[in-house]
Amino acid sequence: MIQSFLKHTLRDGFFHADMHPGNLFVDAEGRLVAVDGGIMGRLGPKERRFLAEILLGFITRNYTRVAEVHFEAGYVPAHHSVADFAQAIRAVGEPIHDRSADEISMAKVLTLLFEITGLFDMKTRTELVMLQKTMVVVEGVGRMLDPKLDMWRTAEPVVRDWIARNLGPVGRIEDAGRGVMSLAGAVAQLPETVARGERLLGHLEEASSRGFALDSDSVEAIGRAEARRNRWGNLALWTIAALLAWQMLGG
Repeated sequence: MIQSFLKHTLRDGFFHADMHPGNLFVDAEGRLVAVDGGIMGRLGPKERRFLAEILLGFITRNYTRVAEVHFEAGYVPAHHSVADFAQAIRAVGEPIHDRSADEISMAKVLTLLFEITGLFDMKTRTELVMLQKTMVVVEGVGRMLDPKLDMWRTAEPVVRDWIARNLGPVGRIEDAGRGVMSLAGAVAQLPETVARGERLLGHLEEASSRGFALDSDSVEAIGRAEARRNRWGNLALWTIAALLAWQMLGG
């Protein structure tokens, strides 16, 4: 169940966000079946990378990398120190390595992490809060079935596979391929874009040589505005003249 949840989250960026026991069944073939998709969560590519790297960072005790990921994602403002942030994260991560696996809550670690990030001006991310809430529920169901469940060891292969697949050479090639396809699409539209630009320039040149045609309503509106401006200008001039005369006469 935990690995299925993480695969949906990391691989698909679309996960069931209400995985309590009443929504989970096992069919005759032993497959996990989740029902009631009333609450679903989405994670974009940046959020998926963020989640995978911070989980792997805690698993491998690489707190500097966990801190760097927060800055790279733009979650923590650049005026803060990466080293200071890494030290704060270490205070969360190190105690979990002195306990047995069944005493460590991945959900609680993420909760503490989000509390610390708040001290470093990280804004609340709705999608990450939903993810955290769902992970609390998933972990609770898993521990209900197996009190000695090692959440970290269970999560590690899914996280490592996703990172190897998406941040390794294959993932970089695919990203480059998507970039080439986007560029090809833009190039394919270039002739039409150039033609539209040429037509627009032609219209502007024609208008500048012949003058811009205004309908009668526009002409009347301009006339009224000009008349108001002239009236206020004349009034201001007469007021200034009166004040000068008053001062010259001794006020």
